[in-house]
Amino acid sequence: MIYYNDHFFERFDVLFGKKSCIVAGEEYPLGYFAAEAMELDAAVFEEIKKLTQQASQEFDMFLTARTASGAGMAIQALDRAWELVRQLPLYNKIPYREGRGSSVSGIVRELRSDEQKLDRMLTVGTPENELLRRWHGMYDRLADDLKRFRYDTDDMLTDYFEELPSRRPEAYAAAFEACIASFREIYMQTEDDEDLAYMNERRLNFPVSISFVVERDKKTGQPFMAERMTFEDLISFLYMDLYRGMAIGNVPRQCHNCGKWFLAIGAYDTVYCQRVAPGETTRTCRQVGAHRKEREKNGKDFAHREYTRAYGRLKSRKLRETISEEKWNRQVAYIQELKAEYLAGNMSDVEYVTKLDQV
Repeated sequence: MIYYNDHFFERFDVLFGKKSCIVAGEEYPLGYFAAEAMELDAAVFEEIKKLTQQASQEFDMFLTARTASGAGMAIQALDRAWELVRQLPLYNKIPYREGRGSSVSGIVRELRSDEQKLDRMLTVGTPENELLRRWHGMYDRLADDLKRFRYDTDDMLTDYFEELPSRRPEAYAAAFEACIASFREIYMQTEDDEDLAYMNERRLNFPVSISFVVERDKKTGQPFMAERMTFEDLISFLYMDLYRGMAIGNVPRQCHNCGKWFLAIGAYDTVYCQRVAPGETTRTCRQVGAHRKEREKNGKDFAHREYTRAYGRLKSRKLRETISEEKWNRQVAYIQELKAEYLAGNMSDVEYVTKLDQV
């Protein structure tokens, strides 16, 4: 991975193989960083927005005042924002950012010694001014872009992916197709300007530069072709990671035990993550979930067995005509209710059997 810090943008290269991306020499399964982004706390977005807005304002004040104190304030504000931004997924895997601060704070120092470059940056129509304008747009919307990524991805995965009968890549492709078709249909039917503006912000295209390099498999030593993609913003990378993962059967999913997001890999119908489960010291959600499934299976078997016994007794009475049709229907409905209550956890084994025996 190459990181460029000579520029307004925190540009970076990521290598993509068939099933993984390579960041700072380490391989991560496709979709890994998208799943990490889904776990970001809403409070982080608010703090990023506050700090980036402050930094942006201080930078603009420096450009206007051109004073040493203004430069110092801008550098401090930019680096405060960067200290939080650098903890985001992907950025936190780049080791040689340590102590270097934001690339923009470096530009402040450069501009202090180059008045002509500073003039060009403030002159509309110059490449430097265009760079400044683009930086403002990307920097100021970082928090909102992250929030939108999480919202749109959650919406798509929950509504179109969670109940899929298959976890194969082609099933994911069909689900994604259905999601986009639904989005376009809703868009065409929407008349409210604010709703349309919000929908227009949904990103489906992402700027990226692509080249090809040869890498070697760490296990076999064999060479393989990798795509080297250069990104100018984190959001473009997160979407690329999400959709490339989806294409091979990897998607973020919410753990059915702890509720946190994790990456379900390789088209397996995994619903539990590998984190230590809440209330446990060593057992993971996956281990706890396996035991829960077994208990649920046993509970269902027990409930069904006892229900069948009670139903059989009632059926025998009906055939012998010792109970009326009306009473038969009423008692069958009652034991069905008992079974549902038991499966819902509202009564013990003993209570369930006792009530069935009383019918």
